[in-house]
Amino acid sequence: MSKVALVSGGALGIGRASSLQLAKDGFDLVICDWNQEAGLATTDDCRKLGVQADFIEADMSKEADVIKFVAFAKEKYDQIDFYLNNQGVIHQAKLFHEITEEDADYVINTNIKGCFFGIKHVVKEMLKQEEGHIVVLGSSSGIKSETGFGVYSATKKAALGLAQDAAIEYAKKNIRVNTICPGGIVTPLTQMVGQQMIADQFIPPRAPDILLNEGALGDVSDIAQLVSFLASEASRYMTGAVISVDGGITL
Repeated sequence: MSKVALVSGGALGIGRASSLQLAKDGFDLVICDWNQEAGLATTDDCRKLGVQADFIEADMSKEADVIKFVAFAKEKYDQIDFYLNNQGVIHQAKLFHEITEEDADYVINTNIKGCFFGIKHVVKEMLKQEEGHIVVLGSSSGIKSETGFGVYSATKKAALGLAQDAAIEYAKKNIRVNTICPGGIVTPLTQMVGQQMIADQFIPPRAPDILLNEGALGDVSDIAQLVSFLASEASRYMTGAVISVDGGITL
């Protein structure tokens, strides 16, 4: 029987790349996102790889939507083997005194509440199975602070804390929780904070704090391949791990 993976924020960027990689690995998928058009396209591309895949339009900051997402997967497949908690948003670069309440609520609700709700409701099902694996997408900003992204950075620190607390609470139940902290990856999210785009092609800038590849940004495939490893039995002795994939930004 095929294994089943849930991916939140799976429509674009790291979520899309990871969904496609999991499909290549033979996982049936349930993908959620608030971007229906892109989510349906990613789901269709996963099906072309020979697996079952479904899309649920959902806002992870709303617990009712998370319940709907998890319930759909459980009803259709009666199992959840792997969950990638990937949804995330960022505010435009602003100093603390410039950040509005609206900015803060948007980022906090999606990045913290969404992470909490996702872990909470997936764990409920994994406890019935007495096994499962969760991967939370953090950020290098959750390890190393940077000017202009105070609220975003704080939410990623919080997500890291949620993942590690869950790892401790559920290890004895054979549920593992690990965190990937990307940094300097070319995605639509990084475009929002100044990524140069020419003729519909990303032109990665070179950043002095990226030590590898002459400062060039990484690719979503760098994260998707790690997700593939963590979703496999090769990672069976890992829980509570924090894995940086950032070209050395956090050194």
